[in-house]
Amino acid sequence: MSKLSYKVSYYVFYVCIAIILVVLALFFGVGYDHLNEAGLNEPVNTPALMYLMYFMFFVCVAVTVIAAIVQILAALRDNPANTVKSLLGFVGLVVLLIVTYTLGSDTPVLLGGSGSYDDPIMLKVTDMFIYSTYVLLIIASIAALLNLIGVFKK
Repeated sequence: MSKLSYKVSYYVFYVCIAIILVVLALFFGVGYDHLNEAGLNEPVNTPALMYLMYFMFFVCVAVTVIAAIVQILAALRDNPANTVKSLLGFVGLVVLLIVTYTLGSDTPVLLGGSGSYDDPIMLKVTDMFIYSTYVLLIIASIAALLNLIGVFKK
């Protein structure tokens, strides 16, 4: 069974790399010198690159959520006491997202030339993701340093 999952992930990886290379070749190779109404360089295949990024992001989120649910259900079946440990990371992430959302600013942002962006929910969500990324990077750095020191060794 593990060999089958290895082969599937192996082929999925190479299919993803092939799709990324095709989209990047289209982005940089076809219509890269196209000028828009403002006289700025706007590659023709920018939407293809953006949709690829959106698709890959949503697939990543979906796979992560499904894997977490499967892991929690397996842990619940095997050892219910250890299930609490599996849920602590998820609960911590949810608490972090709630805290960073409340810390986010809803002050309008000035756009490139004229006008401003003033959707308060999306402004707070943007700040939430930025602050959460900073906090998770700091936690990962501290954990890596503690691992190097040998704190996590038994």
